[in-house]
Amino acid sequence: MNRRTPRGQDRLDGLEGRPTRTMYMAMDAPRISIGGRWVASGQPALIVAELGQNHNGSVQLAEQLVDAAAWAGADAIKAVKRDLESELSRAARGQRYDSRHAFGTTYGEHRRALELSAEAHAAIAARARRHGLLYIATACDVPSAALLAGLNVDAFKIASRDLNNLPLLRDIAARDKPLILSTGMAGFDEIDAAVGVLRQAGASFALLQCTSLYPTPLDQAHLRSIETLGRRYQVPVGYSDHTTGILLPPVAVALGASIIEKHLTLDRNLKGTDHACSLQPDELRRLVEDIRQVEMALGRADKPLADGVSVVRAKLGRSLVLRTPLRAGTRIEEPMLALKCPGDGLSWLDRQRVVGRCLKRDLAADEMLTADDVI
Repeated sequence: MNRRTPRGQDRLDGLEGRPTRTMYMAMDAPRISIGGRWVASGQPALIVAELGQNHNGSVQLAEQLVDAAAWAGADAIKAVKRDLESELSRAARGQRYDSRHAFGTTYGEHRRALELSAEAHAAIAARARRHGLLYIATACDVPSAALLAGLNVDAFKIASRDLNNLPLLRDIAARDKPLILSTGMAGFDEIDAAVGVLRQAGASFALLQCTSLYPTPLDQAHLRSIETLGRRYQVPVGYSDHTTGILLPPVAVALGASIIEKHLTLDRNLKGTDHACSLQPDELRRLVEDIRQVEMALGRADKPLADGVSVVRAKLGRSLVLRTPLRAGTRIEEPMLALKCPGDGLSWLDRQRVVGRCLKRDLAADEMLTADDVI
């Protein structure tokens, strides 16, 4: 799959040539820069295709997912890197794993089968950048963070389960890259602690509203929390969607989400726990189109009048006319006036320009009254 249009290198100035949300971002809106692109409410949402473990341990499948993300119009892909010795205890690695989605007889074997090598991650990063996509990755531990930093990852993601892993947050915050923190397993006390660590380190970060259920029932998505998180922490807030389908991400954008993350698969019937709640390429493409249309429709907050409205108003609006015929010299009083189409004359708000003044000439009933008709 080939990307329909190449993406420019410099995204800080937004889009030119047509009105978009980019042109109307409040200058004081909380924002961060990821890979040279502003992420903020009022900017086009950063749409991230989550590869997760949907590559099933195959670098070839991972590269196909990157191609699909580019074809669908995503802005970034997100990978996950684990160092299993740092990730799992010996007991956890040796635990028997009987899931129908298992890639090994023990959980350690399963996780190792799904883990991509450093070389594979380098290949994925390079392929994403050839498409003009940002390369974002979840670091599950300090060794993985060091590896990803060496690949010049555009941003680090912190998974929900690690939001309270403050030693990991301190390590990543010191690497001078933006961070995206998912809040799917955390309450305000844990979010407060994580945000405190990142602020103390001077890190640039965003939060994600998320529910760590796979799939997430609609009544557990809590999209209103996007506004709450933004108001409480004064940082950009996005939405990581684990519901089925494509309904909620455009709604999240309308509520102010500046990042949208959604799992991508080539086939929902593939073996693996995340495929069932992921989008296939054509669905992701539709999702991107829906989000961009919502952003266009959101437009500006200063209530501008659209081009062409004046023509409609002239036809359908109402103007001041006389209720009855009046002779020249008659003093105009408000009960003598009515409002009728068309709307290219004086409005009711203009009536003080004629009330209390005298007619210069005879006027018929229903004749439109103008400021030039009175003295």
